[in-house]
Amino acid sequence: MSHTRVKRPTQADAKSESQPQARGRLVFDPSFCRTCKVCEVMCSIGKTGQAWPAVARIKITFDEFTNVDPVSARICFQCEDAPCLAACPVGAMHRDERTGAVIVDDELCIGCMRCRKACPWDVPVRHPDQRLAIKCDLCYDRPEGPLCVEMCPLSGKALRYEPHYYQEGADE
Repeated sequence: MSHTRVKRPTQADAKSESQPQARGRLVFDPSFCRTCKVCEVMCSIGKTGQAWPAVARIKITFDEFTNVDPVSARICFQCEDAPCLAACPVGAMHRDERTGAVIVDDELCIGCMRCRKACPWDVPVRHPDQRLAIKCDLCYDRPEGPLCVEMCPLSGKALRYEPHYYQEGADE
């Protein structure tokens, strides 16, 4: 019996192919956030069809025992150099052509979490029921932009979307 081996993309393949450039990002301002978690709930509904914050691609936390910034968020910065892209051994991560967001391809992801190890902020997390990484993809499939921003009661203050951040060369 003969076996046909399928060549999986490697890190070198990902670097050699022309990836779209980073464009946009989410910005979180903890001084405005009221920790209502509407962003988490709406993200999970948008991605899975059910209110399940454990699979939200944004995570808001409140730590009353910290001395500095008790409110924080775990969001993907959609890095220009995106170390998660290079770390994926099977090429399951790529940039969206329109938004420049780093996207995880659920069909290719093997759940090794090398993307998380490569991320300076430990942003990708493992889906609680499936063996795959999940992270913010800026709702690349929504022409209106990220659902979390649209539904945030303090949209534009606590959470905002900057669709052309990397093209404008902002200094933040």
